[in-house]
Amino acid sequence: MKTGVVIHGCNLHIENWRHVAWGDPPNRIGRMPHGIVVAQQFDAAVIVMGTGASSEPFHFGEQPDDDVELPEAEYSLRYLNEFFQDTAEFDSVKKQLGSADSPEFSKARDLLLSRIVLDLKSQNTVEEIFNAAEIFLERDVERVILVSSPSHVVRALRDATDIFARDSRFARYQNNVLASPSVTCYEGSTPADVVVIEPPHRPDRHVLPTHRRIQRMLDLQKMSGDELVSLIEDFDQLLQRYEHRFYRGQKR
Repeated sequence: MKTGVVIHGCNLHIENWRHVAWGDPPNRIGRMPHGIVVAQQFDAAVIVMGTGASSEPFHFGEQPDDDVELPEAEYSLRYLNEFFQDTAEFDSVKKQLGSADSPEFSKARDLLLSRIVLDLKSQNTVEEIFNAAEIFLERDVERVILVSSPSHVVRALRDATDIFARDSRFARYQNNVLASPSVTCYEGSTPADVVVIEPPHRPDRHVLPTHRRIQRMLDLQKMSGDELVSLIEDFDQLLQRYEHRFYRGQKR
């Protein structure tokens, strides 16, 4: 089955970008080297790297471009090119590609890098998946694998299944989309910090559409900073009032 891999972009201005995007050998593997492992495992025909949502001068290597800002996907690819040999410091990469000084590693490196396509247009996860899916269609890909951090990949999978269900062109991917998490999360977070709000479905629990209220709140994140702070403070006050009632009742 012809496979396409999406290595999700990582905003260049987040705290500790290198940790999230690259990781810490030998076991705490980040998005990019884990994407290489997955691509090698499944013999990916296409590897898409996005996005263009952030940019930064490239400060690594012998001749850093201090004045030239690179969009996120291009920056990430250049980083991967610059330090590809170092991916062998990760146990899972070494298992798939061999040691850095082996002929197998060099062959795999050249092949994998030749299959990378950049998406510089997308500005968010939804656009990133949609653009990747169009690239995959052009190349007759049959299976999609999403690679991202544990604190992001769940939402990426949700977005992908929604996109593939709504656009008939992507119907082939509805039952052929996988998600593979790296190890590193956003700084200071763990997989347990991700909150998933499902639509109510169990008859032994309430049937109130809580998820819709939460979604409405999340849709307001583009408000100004001061307004958003006010929203969170008001929401916290409301929660505290009901928490007081609930926990007080629990003690009786």
